[in-house]
Amino acid sequence: MYLFRQSSLVLLFLSCVISPAATSPAWSSDAALQTYPMQALAPTVAAILAVPAPKQAEAPPIDPVVKDLRGSRKVAILGIDAFGAAIWNKMHAKTPYLNSLVLKNNRAQLRSVLPSVTCVNFGCMITGGSQETTGIKTFDTQLACEDLCSVLRAHGMKTGGFGIKDWTGDRLLGRYADFSVQDKTDDLEVMAGLMKVVAEKKPEFVIVQYGETDKVFHAHGPSSREAEEACARADAWLAKIVPWLRAGGYAVIITADHGQHESTTKDGKTRGSHGSASDLDCLVPLVWLNSLDQRTSAP
Repeated sequence: MYLFRQSSLVLLFLSCVISPAATSPAWSSDAALQTYPMQALAPTVAAILAVPAPKQAEAPPIDPVVKDLRGSRKVAILGIDAFGAAIWNKMHAKTPYLNSLVLKNNRAQLRSVLPSVTCVNFGCMITGGSQETTGIKTFDTQLACEDLCSVLRAHGMKTGGFGIKDWTGDRLLGRYADFSVQDKTDDLEVMAGLMKVVAEKKPEFVIVQYGETDKVFHAHGPSSREAEEACARADAWLAKIVPWLRAGGYAVIITADHGQHESTTKDGKTRGSHGSASDLDCLVPLVWLNSLDQRTSAP
């Protein structure tokens, strides 16, 4: 019995020491990550594709991203709705594919513009402007400033904007891009439509809103079991679309529009909410990867 107890204690100790290292990637502290404004994303894509930034852009390009992706002929932004930096840190056991893409110098953070809601921040991604500049209040609002799709069009390039029917990716991004998909009811249908458009039309820039994460977080809270499952499905989606895009010559930028925090309803149920200036709502991941024909040290 004594030997059994001693062996159990040893196993328990080893599990505490070994398991985290065996099951988790080397995870850099949020405090160590460089944070850039959301307004820098559109100028960054413009710099990669060697065109001027939208005129009212409020931030310069992100130098490390431009340096790593310069020379790419095509760029894709994959926006995982509501997938904040804090949520990724909490859920990284559910996102092995996304974790595997992180190298030493291809990860940072963006800070969402206020209010930290979807239409405002996807609008910012294609303009470089805050709400005061874009005028965006809903996904049907007309932009009050120049957008990246228009800039690229003026330089002979084509763009695609994608999302679920009646979501921001459809009603806002799809409206300003040259190509979109119609009446897609879930993210897998959107991906299939995107692949068809990309294969046939070959746009130089695409941006897509992956929506299920936001829907599930709102319904059950961003720390729930349902949220874990949603993050795993988003990771599986990335595992399909990222290598396909990279093989097709696209540099890929993975990010989110905002995060979420837990809230409690009057009847005591846990839900997800966002819109505030808190880090939970505003800090989102930024990971960038070269296309396979341009890569030097990509995974």
